[in-house]
Amino acid sequence: MAEFPGASVSNQPPPPTLANPRFTLELEFVLSLANPYYLQHLAVNYPNLLGTSAAGERHDDSNDDNGNASPDSRAFAAYLTYLYSYWKTPEYAQFLTYPGATLQALRLLQEEAFRRDIIRPQVIEGLLGVAEIQKDPAEREVVQPAAEQASTEQQVDVRNGTTA
Repeated sequence: MAEFPGASVSNQPPPPTLANPRFTLELEFVLSLANPYYLQHLAVNYPNLLGTSAAGERHDDSNDDNGNASPDSRAFAAYLTYLYSYWKTPEYAQFLTYPGATLQALRLLQEEAFRRDIIRPQVIEGLLGVAEIQKDPAEREVVQPAAEQASTEQQVDVRNGTTA
C-alpha cells in the first residue's frame, strides 16, 4: 500500500513556508493537479491510485462507498482530502499560481466518480474547454452577439439611471 504524508496520524499541514521541504513538495504536487494532462497521466499510469482501470473501463456503481476500492485508492483519496482541507484556506491558497484551477481539480478529485472517469478523454477535454474551442465558428458567433447585445443594453440602462 502506498504511503502519503497526509495519511499519517498527525494530519497536520506543514507550516506555510518555502523553507519547509514538505510544504514545497505538497505545493508542487497540488500545482501539478491544475494541469488536466497531468491528471490524465495519473489515471493512465497509476490507475490503482484513482480507482480507474488501465483500459478506461468504468467500475460498477457499487464501488461508490469505497468498500471495494483498493487500499492504494483509499489512501490516495484520504491524501487528496487532506490536501484540499488546507490548500483551500487563504493562508495556503496565496501560494497557488493558479488557485482557481488547482482548487477546482482538488475539489473534483474528492469525488470517486471523477477519479474513475478522469481516464476518459472527454473528461480531459471538458476540463480544458476543448469542446468549446472545437465548435464551428458560426455556432460561436450566434451565441456571442446576444451576450454582447445584452451587455450593451445593460450599460445603456446604467447610463440612464435605470437597472435591467
